[in-house]
Amino acid sequence: MKKLDLPKERTFVGPALVWKRVIAFMVDMLIINIVVLFPFRGLFEDILPKDYSFSEAYRFLSSSANYAGFLTSVSLVMSILVIMYFYLMERKMSQTIGKMLMKIYVADASENASSRSTGDNKDLKPWQLLARNIVFIPLFPFVLLWVLDPLFMFFTKTNQRLSEVLSKTKVVERYSLEQ
Repeated sequence: MKKLDLPKERTFVGPALVWKRVIAFMVDMLIINIVVLFPFRGLFEDILPKDYSFSEAYRFLSSSANYAGFLTSVSLVMSILVIMYFYLMERKMSQTIGKMLMKIYVADASENASSRSTGDNKDLKPWQLLARNIVFIPLFPFVLLWVLDPLFMFFTKTNQRLSEVLSKTKVVERYSLEQ
């Protein structure tokens, strides 16, 4: 059987649009909230009643080291699960579910990375994926990244977060030259 000689679609890989990244992140946070955080919600409500103000909750936790230690441990377990979600999805498919819906993906940003042109994730190393998701650790000084990391994205030409610059990764999308 003769092969068809069809013209290939001309595409290039470039930085993902910020609004697509924001929507993808919101979808991922919704999934994480349902799958990871929701099961722990009852545990937190049993220990810390809803009607406590912030100052009352702080006084309660500072008076009982056992509760504070337990809640810290549970928070660390939850953050490990969140990091695992991003790590495993980005390691296997270069995308999380939110990124899939927005048709964006993670690529190696280093100068010699072949993913610049092909868009595959063969160049992504485990340390890069962990470094880009370190922002989800709920301990000081990482909590400072909750604000600094996304803000950094608005002040770079390539729309990279601070953790992406440090991990030498970027979120990209494939653009078509055909209209």
